[in-house]
Amino acid sequence: MIGAIMNHILTKVPLFAGLDEAELGELANVMQERRVAPGELIIQQNSLGDEVYIITGGSVEVFIAGLSDERTLVLLGQGQVVGELALIDHGYRSASVRASQNEGCTLAILTGADFRDLCERNHHIGFLVMRNLAMDVAFKLRHRNLANM
Repeated sequence: MIGAIMNHILTKVPLFAGLDEAELGELANVMQERRVAPGELIIQQNSLGDEVYIITGGSVEVFIAGLSDERTLVLLGQGQVVGELALIDHGYRSASVRASQNEGCTLAILTGADFRDLCERNHHIGFLVMRNLAMDVAFKLRHRNLANM
């Protein structure tokens, strides 16, 4: 379970847009907080995943590893989310994620099982989160397709 300060951060996460204070509290109650050391690997590319990570402090680096090198895709900070596709399926992770080398990070972790249980108890939370996730995926696909034209 995460604290009130973390709950406040959840109000700024686009994935949770539209949830009221009580619903955010329900969500916070099923999350776990984890402090991650600088440079520590959080997600391994091509591994199976069932957890979503909300960055509540510090920053992370999202990167893909090739045969001989790695390429940083993006640096993410407080209020941003990684691993969100785990809410849809338990597929392979498309990139690796590690805590920043300088400061590490703090994460709020939501497991797929806890999310599904919460959705069974409160369908409105499930509807809004999945709608927000679908909108995010659609935006990213359109952006990628436009970039490839």
